[in-house]
Amino acid sequence: IVTPIAREYVESYKDLPVALYQVGQKFRNELRAKSGVMRGREFGMKDMYSFHETQEDFDRFYEVVKAAYLRAYGRCGLIAKATEASGGSFSEKISYEFMVLTDAGEDDIVYCERCDFCANVEVSAAREGGTCGACNEGILKKGRASEVGNVFDLGTRYPKAFNFTYKNKEGNNQFPIMGCYGFGTSRLVGVIVEKLADDKGLVWPATVAPFTAHLVSLGKQGDEIAAVAEELYKALGAAGVDVLYDDRDMSAGQKFAESDLIGIPHRIVVGKNAAQTGEFELVDRSSGEVKKLSRTDLLASCKPEAASSSSHA
Repeated sequence: IVTPIAREYVESYKDLPVALYQVGQKFRNELRAKSGVMRGREFGMKDMYSFHETQEDFDRFYEVVKAAYLRAYGRCGLIAKATEASGGSFSEKISYEFMVLTDAGEDDIVYCERCDFCANVEVSAAREGGTCGACNEGILKKGRASEVGNVFDLGTRYPKAFNFTYKNKEGNNQFPIMGCYGFGTSRLVGVIVEKLADDKGLVWPATVAPFTAHLVSLGKQGDEIAAVAEELYKALGAAGVDVLYDDRDMSAGQKFAESDLIGIPHRIVVGKNAAQTGEFELVDRSSGEVKKLSRTDLLASCKPEAASSSSHA
């Protein structure tokens, strides 16, 4: 449906290249729906479509999008591989899928650790244990992976179907080259969980975590520890920190176990030391590192810019 929309705005080569994107919900009659958001019939996606004068310009733009996607996946704590795959029903050309190695994946890929070569075994003659044909140095490995994005070179198929032409530099009508790019926003959540969780529970990278800090009070309603925790909760909120506050009357062990299960990047423990000496305990969910900090240092460590810089690379 984007093709006729773009046709309304592109009349000349001077209007190209152009890229249009949207973020929304999609529906697919998935016969093998399973694993929650990993493979659902309804899912969220950021999809983009670009139109170009030449194949060379499409190839240039693909490299720009590829780099942007890989940076985005990196900020989500994942290492994605641009993987050669089938064009499916969209294109007869090779497409590229962005794959993350995980045992929860649904595809088998072969990849080289010495270069960027990676391919879906369904479309590649390359096999595990063979020498990489791209760099002629690395030995190919096989792995299970999950798709978190893709790009299709659609050529002129859809512009021709909608009679979408533009005037080239010679004044002649020409069909633009079209590309399609998908970024699986809801599926990405499932892949992050599968890839980064440990035996205690979820481990959210700071960039996508629902909260920055999990404030756990070990006091009881009305005592000094609870008062210190309440004051700290207000101070964190005033500093722009998103906080999940656990002030329930439960054992410390149960609170810590549930905190690990939820997986918020930082856990702040308000116990006797906080009330008596002003020292708070800050626990990093990913590494397990424990720091004893003053209130001032704690607030500085939990500010949004400081928290995001300490997320997974």
